[in-house]
Amino acid sequence: ATSLDDAHVARLLVAVRTFGASLGQHKPFVETGDFEPGFVRLGESEREVCLGFIGRPWPGGEPGDSVYTAEEFVAAEALDQVKVAVSIRCAGADYGTLLITESRIVVGPLAKRNFGLYWRLVKPASSLVRSSLLRAIARQAEGGTLS
Repeated sequence: ATSLDDAHVARLLVAVRTFGASLGQHKPFVETGDFEPGFVRLGESEREVCLGFIGRPWPGGEPGDSVYTAEEFVAAEALDQVKVAVSIRCAGADYGTLLITESRIVVGPLAKRNFGLYWRLVKPASSLVRSSLLRAIARQAEGGTLS
């Protein structure tokens, strides 16, 4: 399974985002989320894994509601938080396997201003993290080391 150790750009950017808390973590990325409370595994199959996060990721944002199950995630209201679902899945293609990532974000009505400012700064880095992870997964798949 791919960890941040395998995705150099992602490792650097996540280390900056977490003030170094992610360094030394050697778990697969899908098991660690963003090294913050609030992440929960929403579901998985042979071809897909989906993670969820509820919280206030912007600077000064207090921890979000604690959710421990997919059911609690679905039932939670965002209000002054964001609710994020991230999916990574494989699909067959004529040339091999297509790896697809999808993110969905629900911004609570009381979080729109804070999240808007935060996202303007974070979105470019978020895209780089995603690309770095996808490249690492592709390298492992092509080298036969992906588990």
